[in-house]
Amino acid sequence: MKVVVRALLRWCWILVLCVIIGWLVGKELAVLIPPTYQATAIVQVNTSHNSSFQAVQSVTAYAFLITSDNVLGTVLQSYPNLNRQALAKQLLVTPNTTGQSLTIQVNLPTAKNAAKLANDLANVLVSQQNHLIKDQYAKQLQLLTNQINEEQKIIDTLNEKILKTTTSNITLIQQYNTEIDQHRNLQTQYINQKQNLLTEQALYSQPLSVIQTASVPTKPSSLAGMIPWVPLAMLVLVIIGSVAIYYLEQWADRVNSVYALQQKVTQPLLGSLRWIQPGPQDIPLQTFCELKQPYVEDCRVMMADVLFRAEEARARILAVTSLQSGAGTSSVAAQLAALLAQSRRRVLLIDANLHAPSLHLRLGMHNQVGLAHMLEDARMMQVHSTTGSHQSTVNMLDRISLDNYIMATALENLYLLPAGSSLLNPTSLLSIPEVEQLLSSVAQHSDYVVIDCPALNFAEMHMIGSLSDQTFVVVDATRDRIKQIVKVKDELTGSGVKLSGFIVNKLGRWV
Repeated sequence: MKVVVRALLRWCWILVLCVIIGWLVGKELAVLIPPTYQATAIVQVNTSHNSSFQAVQSVTAYAFLITSDNVLGTVLQSYPNLNRQALAKQLLVTPNTTGQSLTIQVNLPTAKNAAKLANDLANVLVSQQNHLIKDQYAKQLQLLTNQINEEQKIIDTLNEKILKTTTSNITLIQQYNTEIDQHRNLQTQYINQKQNLLTEQALYSQPLSVIQTASVPTKPSSLAGMIPWVPLAMLVLVIIGSVAIYYLEQWADRVNSVYALQQKVTQPLLGSLRWIQPGPQDIPLQTFCELKQPYVEDCRVMMADVLFRAEEARARILAVTSLQSGAGTSSVAAQLAALLAQSRRRVLLIDANLHAPSLHLRLGMHNQVGLAHMLEDARMMQVHSTTGSHQSTVNMLDRISLDNYIMATALENLYLLPAGSSLLNPTSLLSIPEVEQLLSSVAQHSDYVVIDCPALNFAEMHMIGSLSDQTFVVVDATRDRIKQIVKVKDELTGSGVKLSGFIVNKLGRWV
């Protein structure tokens, strides 16, 4: 679980990027596939009476009228953002000939607009058609009124003719009376028709009515509209990011566990030191050996493994190096030497990292003299010597007092040869023959010599490693990769360096 959390912390920027991209993609999908809300309004058509003229049309005819310019065009004037061509797919009018009604269904991305548009279409249709029917009734009534008046004029004209006719002309008078009766009958018919039409107008002048108004829908009508595109897109992108992090971690080949490293390098792992904060360099070495912290226990296990390997191989000169600088080599070397000294063994700790010496700081000592000064003095004596034989070199080292350079520390049985300082190149300084003679000499006076070496990318490390009995490589679990470690193992195996195992440092760091 910790490995997963550490991977997420390392690559959290990928998850943040995936969340941002998912949010943007979700927004775009929400625009491209918006939710649609369906609102329904129903218009009832009353065709239960027989009119003397064709006033009410069929529900099918009214269904076609809704999509016409008179109704739809009028309503869309209040909706400038709606496209009529696009609305044709979002508007459905269904006539019901059995129930003499028509259903108006509107599907829009906005629920309020869908309900308002459906109601507006229904109300405009009802208003327009009822007004048209009223006009037809008014025209028909006016026509009947005109016909009644015309008949009355004819009757009045015939009566005037009767008055002007002599009473002796009975035949003509009878003829006029007959015509008057005919026109009165016809006038009576018109009056009856008008009365019936007035009654019909009062009862059936508004045959269309809205029997169901559209209410604002609360849920989308389409499945796509119910999908929360933004959270879904963010979730999908986070899953993709997690998969990418998994493969990036596989590609990164980090040291997440000692077991995984052991399988790849096929070399002894002589300790796994967990990550602590603040770092071990902040712990005074004088009190380090007495602590009961888990990190100190890890160092004790490391010391026991190194001691077992050294005694088994009868090795006395132990070099500690790393793949790259900053791996904690100095801390590991100092703690190894301190724990060996605590086990009642005489230990000399040599700071051979002339690039960045630090052991004197850990032990609270000065760096005014040390390895660099001793090698310079030996080199100067060699230059002024008249003989160049190997025996003369030994004599020169015998003439140098090691006590001038090696200092006793506050820890019993632990001695320090600090790095010192020199203007010479560390590579040229550590490559002189006196280095081998020095190691042989100090090994005779110590049970173990622990050398804090620079990283393997410095040439002098390979020189020191070839002169040491055993070399231990400190692995920085936060930076080193398993492929790099395997490559270094193969390179050291073919060189003169006696690789005896790896020490994993900073294991379990979160980031």
